[in-house]
Amino acid sequence: MTDSPKPHPPSRNVPWQLLAVLVLLAAGLAAGLAAPQRLMPVIAGAFLLLCGALLCIFWRRTMAAREAYERTKWDEANRNMDEFTRQMINIMPNPAFFKDTRGIYRGTNPAFEKLLGLSRKDIIGKTINDIAPEEIVHHHQEHDQELLAKPGHQVYEAPLKAWDGEHHVIFIKTTYGRPDGTIGGIIGILKDMTQRRRAEQELEQLRKFSESTVQTMTEGLVLTDSDGKITFVNPAAALMLGYTPSEMADREVMSFIPTDQQAILRRADEKRTRGISDRYELVFLHKDGSRRTFLVSGGPRVQGAQFGGTLAVMTDITDRKFMEEEIRALSLRDELTTLYNRRGFMTLAEQQLKIASRLKKKIALLYLDMDDLKRINDTGGHKMGDRALAEIAFILKKCFRESDIVGRLGGDEFSILAMETTKLDVDVLVQRLQEKLALFNARSSAEAGFSLSVSVGVFTRGPDHPATVEEMLSRADLLMYEQKRTKKSGRLDKPPGPSK
Repeated sequence: MTDSPKPHPPSRNVPWQLLAVLVLLAAGLAAGLAAPQRLMPVIAGAFLLLCGALLCIFWRRTMAAREAYERTKWDEANRNMDEFTRQMINIMPNPAFFKDTRGIYRGTNPAFEKLLGLSRKDIIGKTINDIAPEEIVHHHQEHDQELLAKPGHQVYEAPLKAWDGEHHVIFIKTTYGRPDGTIGGIIGILKDMTQRRRAEQELEQLRKFSESTVQTMTEGLVLTDSDGKITFVNPAAALMLGYTPSEMADREVMSFIPTDQQAILRRADEKRTRGISDRYELVFLHKDGSRRTFLVSGGPRVQGAQFGGTLAVMTDITDRKFMEEEIRALSLRDELTTLYNRRGFMTLAEQQLKIASRLKKKIALLYLDMDDLKRINDTGGHKMGDRALAEIAFILKKCFRESDIVGRLGGDEFSILAMETTKLDVDVLVQRLQEKLALFNARSSAEAGFSLSVSVGVFTRGPDHPATVEEMLSRADLLMYEQKRTKKSGRLDKPPGPSK
């Protein structure tokens, strides 16, 4: 904002009128001296009248310049006062405004604009007649006129028509003065009591049946207002989260929800504002910091024709979810090696192929078959064979990335699905695996009683050549058996792949 030019006081230079008077005085004296004796009284009278007229004009112009200077100075001071008042109400959390003595709004803050559902340009320069329903205008104008007639402050409660319905508001108004001592207008601050009144009504209604029903429920019951704050919580819900009801009341529900779950709550709240009830799972934070999973059945509450908040019944299903996860993990994992079993590998591999297609990445499938497992079983029994399989699984875990999917498909067959990050080099992957196996054989085979060896087939799928997991397994399996036959025939110079 640029500073307006500051007023300058009237010039102290000798004005032209004064110079004119002096010139006329000199001319009059000269004429009087030269005129005949009988004309001297007439000339003197005319001269005095002219001088008086010029002095009067000079005095009036001087006073007019002084008054203009004073007006400009007070106008600048008034503008500064308005700007200060505008900045002051702008930082207030409550809705606030100020208007001049004519009732024209000169400034508002964002809270006032939000309450009315109007923008600043829709309010500034307007009167209450322009922005409020006719039925409440007269009531507020009476208060304003009374306050301007007797400057000071007043507090009263009145309804306010907002964009979302009628609000019950406490108006706090005061007059403010101008630098010149006149009354500049009225500053108003609003306290919206709507939610509080609704909460009080709800609590009164709840108290009528809570003793016999709500307080003894084993499920949790939570009521919120339209802003997402808890207005009521029963003992069961509070106990599930480690709190007392008073500790949870008047807090936002979002404060009890982990960050990664807040989008779920927002989607549910959006449905409720549209009048939709639903049922969903949601994780809450216990007072001790642990996470608890709840089945939430929630729906909207209506105040008149407006959305008034939500009602939710909560059932703690944390233990059930834990058991489900254990069962799911068991159904996807191989018990001996803890790698993914065939079902787990196929499930995750399908998802990985979709991601690779979307990102247009290469992806490689390695199909492994352990050599001589039958001989190990025949020599040391199935216990030694199981140990050999566990050692292979351990090496595979160390050899590949966490993002790679490693599974035991059954018996002595394993598979790895690896997606490229920068450049996918399957020869490096196979070489790294062979090095790990060679290291085990050099260090631990004597103690274990067996050596480890695998045959490998590799199939690489490019982004422009789609193939299913089953197709990739089949192609890699053929390449693996080709390498196994090569080993048995003694030809070890042929690499296992990759192939497309």
